[in-house]
Amino acid sequence: MTPTEIPVLNHGYVALVDVMGDDQTAARCARTSYRNAGAARSVEDDAKLTRYLVTHKHTTPLEFCQLRFYMKMPIFVARQLVRHRTASINELSLRYVTATDEFYIPDVERCQRQSTTNKQGSADAIVDNPAAVRAIIQGAGHDAFMNYERLLTEGLAKELARTVLPLGTYTEWYWQTDLHNFLHMCKLRLDPHAQYEIRVYAKAMLDLARPHFPTAIAAWEGALQPA
Repeated sequence: MTPTEIPVLNHGYVALVDVMGDDQTAARCARTSYRNAGAARSVEDDAKLTRYLVTHKHTTPLEFCQLRFYMKMPIFVARQLVRHRTASINELSLRYVTATDEFYIPDVERCQRQSTTNKQGSADAIVDNPAAVRAIIQGAGHDAFMNYERLLTEGLAKELARTVLPLGTYTEWYWQTDLHNFLHMCKLRLDPHAQYEIRVYAKAMLDLARPHFPTAIAAWEGALQPA
């Protein structure tokens, strides 16, 4: 398939580079339970069964559908996504390549205060001087990359020079998982309590996956709504 790409944050993006299966795949795999996997069924029959599987959390058939993404994201965002341990990951290595001078700088409206009710979250209010905050982050990033390049010039190994780089540095990786675990990731990372930066990546991933699994994703979204 031709990769489809969505820009995310200031230097990042999400690309869906490969998909295995579709809405009908889960239905066909589910019918194996009663030796009926190869029987001809209408599109609507498959859709009805797929909706049932998702709504009633019969998850194994969904695991036969696979999605592979290529993403560029800040390291601190990647370290949240890596917590979803069912995914297969292969990441850019700064032992082999030289880092690019690209790091995350939050927009003005993202320069929010620390929440007083959530120890790990942001408040709605913006800091008094967001321009100064952004300048500090930008300056720290530039200084870190200058030191990184100086260490390389001094002949230090790349695997050691990288230790001075900030968590806002962009990394790249392939990230692959099945549809069931993908939707579980989306449930957690699209939650309003999740950090903004991981939410925008999860939304881009879901938007790219939707055309390939419209019935399953619509059923999943419907199941998330309160009764």
